[in-house]
Amino acid sequence: MKLKDALRYMFRLFCAVTTFELLFIATLGVIDNAVFGFEARELYKIPFVAFMSVLPVLVMIRSETAPRSEWIIRKALHFVLTAGTVFALLIYFQWIDRQNVLFVAVFFLVLYVAAYAVQEIRAKRLADALNERINATREAGRASREAD
Repeated sequence: MKLKDALRYMFRLFCAVTTFELLFIATLGVIDNAVFGFEARELYKIPFVAFMSVLPVLVMIRSETAPRSEWIIRKALHFVLTAGTVFALLIYFQWIDRQNVLFVAVFFLVLYVAAYAVQEIRAKRLADALNERINATREAGRASREAD
């Protein structure tokens, strides 16, 4: 992933993470039957956590010719850094307690796997579309050579 692509991806991921944070807080509120009273300062924590959780994407910047083993190591490092950052901030801001740790861990894992799956599906679709265009261009070139 190049820096430009990583920054674009980070912005989209930031928006998604912010949305999921709000859904997560609302879900915990429903489960715990909690009543929330927010101060304005509390609302700044949501985008802060989102921003800090997307920073590990920078680990994924690499050359296109890097071996697959390096990609796997980077992906594992990205997961560890992201999980560590998210859980550290959730604990620091006291958004989770011991009762909710398992729920949060499962929720985080599901979101991480879902985001990865979406990213891979989009990359495969793009690759398939590009391959289709390349093949169509080759066929058109062959047809024009045969016509000459």
